Amino acid sequence: MTIRTRQEVLDFAAATIVKREADYGSPAENYGRVAAMMNVILKDKLRHTISPADAVMIMCGVKLARLINQPDHQDSQVDLAGYAAILSEVA
Repeated sequence: MTIRTRQEVLDFAAATIVKREADYGSPAENYGRVAAMMNVILKDKLRHTISPADAVMIMCGVKLARLINQPDHQDSQVDLAGYAAILSEVA
């Protein structure tokens, strides 16, 4: 699928996060689990615990790092839009 407009990116991201919630649970539950895993992995390196919002922002950083290499990569563009929307629920 080729996405051509910003509205199409946002629409596709909206549909994707609805499907992901059906697959993985609510953003609060899912990113709560992600944050808990990050805290275990990084326990000896952190001064503060990672929150679900932190976990979502880390995923935004992953997508941005990938977009630096390939700015026109539509999957990463859609994912970044979706993570931004999810952040509003877990922040």
